[in-house]
Amino acid sequence: MKTFKSFGSLLLASSLIFSSIGNAVACTSLMMTDLNGNAYHGRTLEFSSIIPTAMTYFPAGTKIESVTPSGKQGKTFNTKYAILGMTAQALPTSKQVTFADGMNDHGLSFKVNWLNSTTGIPVTAEDSKLLSITDFGSWTLGNFKNVAELKAALESKETEFWLPVIKDFSPNPFPQHYNFVDKTGGNLVIEFTNNKMNVYDNPVGVMTNGPDFPWHLQNLNNYTFTNVDKNTGQLGKMPLATQDSGIALTALPSAQTSQGRFVKAAFYVNYVRKGKTPDEAMNLLAHVMNNFDRPYDLTIDGAGGSGDGIRGKGFSSEVTLWTTMSDLNRNQYYVRSINAMNFAVVDMNKLKSIKQIKSISSYDVDKAGADLFVVLNQ
Repeated sequence: MKTFKSFGSLLLASSLIFSSIGNAVACTSLMMTDLNGNAYHGRTLEFSSIIPTAMTYFPAGTKIESVTPSGKQGKTFNTKYAILGMTAQALPTSKQVTFADGMNDHGLSFKVNWLNSTTGIPVTAEDSKLLSITDFGSWTLGNFKNVAELKAALESKETEFWLPVIKDFSPNPFPQHYNFVDKTGGNLVIEFTNNKMNVYDNPVGVMTNGPDFPWHLQNLNNYTFTNVDKNTGQLGKMPLATQDSGIALTALPSAQTSQGRFVKAAFYVNYVRKGKTPDEAMNLLAHVMNNFDRPYDLTIDGAGGSGDGIRGKGFSSEVTLWTTMSDLNRNQYYVRSINAMNFAVVDMNKLKSIKQIKSISSYDVDKAGADLFVVLNQ
């Protein structure tokens, strides 16, 4: 694998951070559509310490070799489609990196968010059908073009998934749930809770962290207001009038908890104007994602305790390490880190000549900027 800026050393540093510091993790994933029904997928990733991650490209035909719980050879396959996304090393025994976010070149996108209530599921299949959940992104994006194909594959049970426990990262088996979006607006959430896999159609286009997805949908019943301002009123004999617009947002949660972000994201997704063109839609998505961008020390957590992740021995502050956006019809992937305001953009249609895995540090992505395509093609 050709790498940039010693990707192997980044993975080692990442492993050391997970095992020694502990982190709180908060992410917001959301889908917006344009007036033609085309889908656009955005997300932020928050951690309470800076961890090394990378943008990685898997060309079509990349061999994926998963492992079993005992470390034996598990499911193997060659990807049908190219994959581009953000990665890290989750298991020391893994033969390939883990995608935490990404898209393929046929318009399927996925985002991984923290879920503390994740539980393991019984595994009964032979080794050749077992896939570590750390390879879930490679399997889904590498094999399926849309949500319908993915659902059918999950229902067939031709592949069984097992959830490893990563020491000192979380007491729960790999505590993540998964949001899939395709270019026509198909939207799916997959969770491993109550010792089984649960697959949900997503009617609001949003996913954050815990509690589980059905809880978030039920909680939306507490927010029946709309985006229409009520600018006048009266208390007794005193008439009331606002001095500015925006009072419709009064009841919108301001907390950065996963519960509050889910409500806020659902409001934005369902009320913000839809773009007429792909460029306009991506511009609108970028403005929406800015509302979930967390700078340093916006909130501070004390030592110990747990939330979306395990907190360390000192004070910590969750920050948005990176934000991604996917234009699923034009196969364009946008990334920016905490160190930048502008997005670097990669057009996957221009990567077809690349026949090997390539990676670049997510912070070097910012430095490359408009030259990122050139860097990937080196």
